[in-house]
Amino acid sequence: MGSARLIEIKQYYSTILNNTRDMFVYLPASYDQEEHRRYPVLYMHDGQHVFFADHKGESWDVHQTVDRLVAEGKMQEIIVVAIAHVEDARIAEYMHANPDGHNVFNTANQGELYEQFLVQEVKPYMDREYRTLAGKEHTALMGSSAGGLVSYNIGFRQSETFGMIGALCPFFVSVEPNTMEARWLSRVYTEKKDLKIWIDVGDAEGFTVMEQHVRHVVDVLVQIGYEPGKDLMYYYAVGSGHSQKDWAARVQAPLLYFFGDIGKPVDVDLHGPDIIGIQGPKRALNPIVRFDSGFMMTDIHATYEVADSELLAVAADGTLAPRQSGQTSVTYVRQQLRASKDMAVVPYVSDTATVDIYVKVPDYTPRTDSLYAGIELPMIDEGLYGGRFEVPREMSFEFRISRGLGKHETDRNGHEVPYRQFTVTDGLELHYEVEHWVDLIVSKGDDNEA
Repeated sequence: MGSARLIEIKQYYSTILNNTRDMFVYLPASYDQEEHRRYPVLYMHDGQHVFFADHKGESWDVHQTVDRLVAEGKMQEIIVVAIAHVEDARIAEYMHANPDGHNVFNTANQGELYEQFLVQEVKPYMDREYRTLAGKEHTALMGSSAGGLVSYNIGFRQSETFGMIGALCPFFVSVEPNTMEARWLSRVYTEKKDLKIWIDVGDAEGFTVMEQHVRHVVDVLVQIGYEPGKDLMYYYAVGSGHSQKDWAARVQAPLLYFFGDIGKPVDVDLHGPDIIGIQGPKRALNPIVRFDSGFMMTDIHATYEVADSELLAVAADGTLAPRQSGQTSVTYVRQQLRASKDMAVVPYVSDTATVDIYVKVPDYTPRTDSLYAGIELPMIDEGLYGGRFEVPREMSFEFRISRGLGKHETDRNGHEVPYRQFTVTDGLELHYEVEHWVDLIVSKGDDNEA
């Protein structure tokens, strides 16, 4: 058997969109040897990040994950088509008509045209040029952030073409951090289609993508008839931010779900709040079930046992209903798997907490009114940014400090620094110092985008 290979299609022209973009095609190892064999196809947005790192960030390394899963006998061979975005048209192309008429990004939404581009131009071209299995049951569409949103929209609008939809950290809502105003960027579909849906979100995405909005869409999917663990998989990823490295770390799960065997559950971790208020924000448990294949998901159709049921009830979807103050424990039960968590029920927990954040920057930093450090920080004084902020309690942020697109921090030698992360708790005070800026070494793009 040969080895898998990547083909680059340069400057593919779209009549519908009247622009050009590169596309990258991964062909499986057996493609040249088995000349009559046809293969399922995964179409992916933001194609320049699917197989390669570039000036805007890391790579998903999908080819490496597919190679590994195929070699381990866990999934079938597939073709992967990675469709690059057009730099200045990305948000416009990934946004369908706004349900509330908001023009959040001051663009003419072109999601419907991008959808036509995929269905009328890209897919027919791939079916003509390569030995694809063209039916919807063999055809998946996947992306992250705005690419996750457009996958969701196209899936429900074109379910005769795409039978499997992967929406990683889908960008359903734009949140204004100061007022917490939530502006929905998409309609929420309430008619069940014949789709297998993978949808996930990280717990350290801050205001970029918030779990409550993704979970609302998941709850609607369940209400209209999708069955968790069957045609719907949800995953609330712990310690996960909003970048290619996070999506690369879990892309094996939707690949196994769409094209392989998820295997058997072997382990569970029960995540959730330590304290829940009888009055205060609604909270839920997050039982993450891991499988022998490497697949993982959040079980939103679970069984729980509460040590003192007078204090607390837990619904099958993990939603907590506190009743009386006191200490108790909750146990997740699934066949032989069990995981427990101690919890305190108190009369009141506030929705928000205050956090103080301060960032010092080098004296050669170009003057700018604000920095981004998970939260937008105004300038306090020359070389110092920050202040006190009221933020949703226990919200987590993962980020690199930046002055804007393509202007994030590095170390003194120009090497990437680790992502910073914090979780909001009462009285949190953070002091950061930037060593250097990437754009002052060489002009690059940002790695943290919708």
